[in-house]
Amino acid sequence: MTTFIEFHALRSFPPSNLNRDDLGSPKTAVFGGARRLRISSQCLKRTWRMSEHFRGQFAEDQLGIRTARLPDQVLGKLGKEVDDVTKAGLLSLLSAIGRKKAVGGGDDDDGEGDADEANDGEGDGDTSRTAHLLYLSVQEINAVATFAKENQEKLGKVLKKKKPDADAVKKLRKELETYLQEHTSKNAVDVGMFGRFVTSGEFDTVEGALQVAHALGTQKVELEYDYFTAVDDLGEDPGAGHLGETEFASSVLYLYACCDLAQLSANLGARGKDGRVADEEARQLAKKSLPALVRAMAEATPKGKKTGTAPHTPAEYVEVVVRRGAPLSFANAFTKPVAAIEGDGDVMAASIRRLANHRDRIETAYGRDTDTIARFVLCLRDVDGATPVNAGVVSIIELATKLATQLDALPKA
Repeated sequence: MTTFIEFHALRSFPPSNLNRDDLGSPKTAVFGGARRLRISSQCLKRTWRMSEHFRGQFAEDQLGIRTARLPDQVLGKLGKEVDDVTKAGLLSLLSAIGRKKAVGGGDDDDGEGDADEANDGEGDGDTSRTAHLLYLSVQEINAVATFAKENQEKLGKVLKKKKPDADAVKKLRKELETYLQEHTSKNAVDVGMFGRFVTSGEFDTVEGALQVAHALGTQKVELEYDYFTAVDDLGEDPGAGHLGETEFASSVLYLYACCDLAQLSANLGARGKDGRVADEEARQLAKKSLPALVRAMAEATPKGKKTGTAPHTPAEYVEVVVRRGAPLSFANAFTKPVAAIEGDGDVMAASIRRLANHRDRIETAYGRDTDTIARFVLCLRDVDGATPVNAGVVSIIELATKLATQLDALPKA
């Protein structure tokens, strides 16, 4: 039976604009018939994976890089080891990855975008960039550089009359795909966790093991406007040198994510013709990543407008559940917006009480309390029933440590 690791958190942010829409307003969503503050799952995923709480737990070669600058990265590693003709052939090869003959779809949330058939080097475009963003491990970038050094003669024959030979590019792309299957033995931990979507065979598609919900306000939200001025320090004329306005909002937010442990372990395994297979090293890396994730979820903050609002408030409620079968979200605890009067003016305490009551009822109603292998709860408010017996911890470090110990005790995923 599948083992899921669930992450639930409540965070209260002061007036801020952490995640903006196309007009610069704080993102919102209607839930339960009321407008709520929202932080998109894409914003959360980038915030977590780029945070020191997450990245600081791993070596550089265990982390991924999302970029369209693969040609620049490879050329930087090659330096003067290959001549200009080889470099030109290499650029034609790499810029063909994901190139389209027809117009494709949009971008995936945290992936690489959609594409139709590649044009095998015949299309126009900037050869210093791939057609779309690629989410790559350091090992994959190094492998491409090694492939280039080992195939200099073939790469030198790619250009004919200063134009790429489509057949030569197509053949080399197939050879690169085979080479990467044989020489990229491991995946980056964040690529395995968050996934990547590609439309060409050189790099394999990785289905993200982590599902992330949009952070959603537990209460109704009203957007407010901040009218501001800037004064010229050297000016003598009365009045402001600049006038402007910006929007902000505040709310308690419910954050939820869940991870398929077996899939994460497989994603971090070696790549072969039949996909990726978990080994012991991959399993240990997967188990190490989840305690790092819970710290990022509780402490890392999106960077939107941070210099003007400094919204550095960590989570005041964090619950991690190791559960068999299927994951369970508690978002419906907030179908009815939380009102300040519920907690005598303390919306955070009222939100915690709502979540705990809903958790207990939904788990009992569906027998999901028997699916629970372990539960750890950090609660910074005195709320009756919020922390089940023997589940309480006093710090996020203790929570992460206990989660790591529990994961080590699980049978092989």
